[in-house]
Amino acid sequence: MTIDWALLAQESRDAAEFEAKVLACFRREVGFDAAFFSVKGLEASPSVLGLDAATVTQAVAGGQRYAEELLPVKRAALAARGVAVDTDVLGTARVRRTRYFRELAARVDGRHSLLAYVPWRGQVFAAVMLGRSGSTFSSHELRLVESALPGLGVARAAFGLPRRFEPLCEPVAPTLLERLGFEPRVSVLASERGERETLVVRDRAGFREMVASDAQGELVWTRASLRDPSQSGWPYIDLFHVAAALASQRRRALFIGCGGAVALRQFARVYPGLAIDVVEREPAVVALARRWFALDAIPGTRVHIGDGADFVARAEPGAWDVVVVDAYGASGLSSPFAERRFFAALRRALDPGGAAAFNVIGTLAGRGPVREVTRLARAEFGRVRLLPVVALEEDYAADSARNVVIVATGAK
Repeated sequence: MTIDWALLAQESRDAAEFEAKVLACFRREVGFDAAFFSVKGLEASPSVLGLDAATVTQAVAGGQRYAEELLPVKRAALAARGVAVDTDVLGTARVRRTRYFRELAARVDGRHSLLAYVPWRGQVFAAVMLGRSGSTFSSHELRLVESALPGLGVARAAFGLPRRFEPLCEPVAPTLLERLGFEPRVSVLASERGERETLVVRDRAGFREMVASDAQGELVWTRASLRDPSQSGWPYIDLFHVAAALASQRRRALFIGCGGAVALRQFARVYPGLAIDVVEREPAVVALARRWFALDAIPGTRVHIGDGADFVARAEPGAWDVVVVDAYGASGLSSPFAERRFFAALRRALDPGGAAAFNVIGTLAGRGPVREVTRLARAEFGRVRLLPVVALEEDYAADSARNVVIVATGAK
């Protein structure tokens, strides 16, 4: 195919328009009766041509099951140059016994499906399906699609790609009860002595936790889903995105406090291409995050071990668009993040259109950490918002301790 995919991308307003134009090109150059373009992480909203809404809904609902049935076709495609036809690999009789054929292809009188896997930097991130109700695809047509895939991958990646993260590593071989579907109540994976407390990593109820404990008790710093470590068991993590939404740009972000890096993963996935700095005082925290929370797998991330306030004070003006401070303890405010000079340095290190988020544990009533951080933020920033975490079933009380995310924007 002689299509200039880069030019086609330049002429498209967004990814959806580009994908629609891609399918139109394939219809003109190769020919099909129905087609879809599906990107990993966006499977619920594929671009389609020749498929009605009900068929698309069925394709999305059965996507995982159909992918398993067509796995031999995918393997055959990747062993070649990224393209294979289902009936060539499985045979017509076997294809027609699949639920994929009965529930999806048969609805549009499909007989042959060409599956093409779109690469970017050595990984497959999207699939294109071209379906025909008549004759199968010729060798020449397969080569046309094969030749298009590398350029197509580069052009589609220019619109940004959602990030998907592998499940967290399994610590040991599962026991018999685990293989039968029973989950252990608590499984301690590691324990390290930090500068001020003991740090424990454990699996509990489908989450991996990093816990800090001392003579006063324990505080769970991180709850990361074992299946998708970008999903947190703590809802306050989601509120950090308010700062990202209020920032005029999302090119560079700083996180003070590492923990299990759940928020970093969310930002890397939601804002493709974001450059992330994370600064953490405790080397033990970084070591545990690397081993048990796959910290180094987060794209665009640079890890700095040191004092967060000093790191901000040394930064160039306008160094970051978004800053997240998740380093306050449960027992009150600790220096240096409760000092006016830290907030002044932070405002200077933010882009003029940037935003900062602070996670504080405290009450909204009376004096305490929430009021103190709010006071300091108001002294340096033009606007300050309080976002308390309130459970659906909670009988709300202003004097109940809770996570409160404080978001600050604009110079005073």
